[in-house]
Amino acid sequence: MAKRRRPSDTNSDLKRAKSAEEVDNSEFSDVLRQIKESENVENAKKYAKRLKQLLTDEGKIKKFVIVSSNIEELVGIFCKQTTVMGTSEYRSEIHQYSISILANCCFTIPKTGFLIRKAKSNFLDLSVRIFESTIANPDVKSSMCRLLANLCSNKDLVMTWISSNTIIFDQIALLLESSDLKIVKQCLRIFSMLANSSFTRENVVSGMSMILETSS
Repeated sequence: MAKRRRPSDTNSDLKRAKSAEEVDNSEFSDVLRQIKESENVENAKKYAKRLKQLLTDEGKIKKFVIVSSNIEELVGIFCKQTTVMGTSEYRSEIHQYSISILANCCFTIPKTGFLIRKAKSNFLDLSVRIFESTIANPDVKSSMCRLLANLCSNKDLVMTWISSNTIIFDQIALLLESSDLKIVKQCLRIFSMLANSSFTRENVVSGMSMILETSS
């Protein structure tokens, strides 16, 4: 006969679960703070890598995303690095880590895109800046394309936000001519996602037409 669990056992389990969640949130906050505030580049890179390693499974990503301030902090890191591109303050590795982690969060938790939009209303304009840049690392552009493709997997987000930024479609169309296959692959993913929405079909056709014209 199975042993009946006492109420005190259940309460203990809940307390342990809550304690573990608090530990995770504390570590997330500490790592984000170290990335932002560390004056040592290698140290900041170490913590950025650590954050990506922490967010390797769905459970951890959910715990990270559910605390909106985590996304706000990560978007802040992305915004800073995008803004200082081309200056001595720019850190390409930190930039790529921030984009890659956001992409992973959007892939696992589609609603993450709404949190990104809330954290930075001109996030897409900053994305265009990366695509237009002649000095941005190809890996940064590839990661940014992957992030955008994952954002486009959320149809509500496409219709209420992404589809209004027509410039971004033109930039993605131009990137299809890139010699970097990773970039091209992610650009094709973006157009594939967009094609699923009749609201954006005209923009997709326009972007593909642009490529045909420039290639002729």
